[in-house]
Amino acid sequence: MLMGVFGAILPRFVLLVGWVNDPNAWTSLFGAPVWFLFGFLFFPWTTLVYGFVALNGMSFINWIFVAAALLIDLGTWGIGASATRQQVSSYRGT
Repeated sequence: MLMGVFGAILPRFVLLVGWVNDPNAWTSLFGAPVWFLFGFLFFPWTTLVYGFVALNGMSFINWIFVAAALLIDLGTWGIGASATRQQVSSYRGT
């Protein structure tokens, strides 16, 4: 459980610190603050990795890193959905 909380909070904290320190760089990277906000809320690992690798240009290896981060984000959503489904299916009601 601790790893889940750590994995959910860490990328958002790093993104928040990065945004506070240099908002112009993040705005120029994503074009509009709404994309950064969307990434912050729903795909934090992908947003964080893209922010690190896009500064040097997007080569093939950089896209592999972004795809791996996307899989981590999707896995987080899938684990949450699976856990919720298991709790609901075992509910007996009153």
